Amino acid sequence: MKRFLGAALALFMLADGQAQDITKAPPLPFDSPVSMRTMEAVCTGIGADSRNDPRWPTYPLRIELVGRAGEYLGQAEVTVSQNDEAIIGVQCGGPWLLVRLPPGMYDVTAVVQNVSKTGRVTVPATGQGRLVIRFPEFGQEQAK
Repeated sequence: MKRFLGAALALFMLADGQAQDITKAPPLPFDSPVSMRTMEAVCTGIGADSRNDPRWPTYPLRIELVGRAGEYLGQAEVTVSQNDEAIIGVQCGGPWLLVRLPPGMYDVTAVVQNVSKTGRVTVPATGQGRLVIRFPEFGQEQAK
């Protein structure tokens, strides 16, 4: 279900070259795609039912946030940039952020509890690009 969120929209784009502060935006709703112009994002991944939703493989980009033992993390601010220009920024409470973007190379920055990590991903013309951003500072201790 697509929602008209108006001012509550947690997605931003750079319409006039001015970046907006995503920390002021409310989080994306869980499992509900949010559209703005030609892009769409959804925050999801909490529970197996959510991760197995048949809608999610149709998104060209899946960003996953994981801790030291590979467990899923949430409560992140995520910015997707291309050519050093931020094009989408969201707050996501879940471990997966799915985004509909045109094919190309993108840089992704995720911030969890004031710790920032970056990664680069290619969004393919068909299929789904996947970027796993690891935060070894958080999560369970690995078994020795």
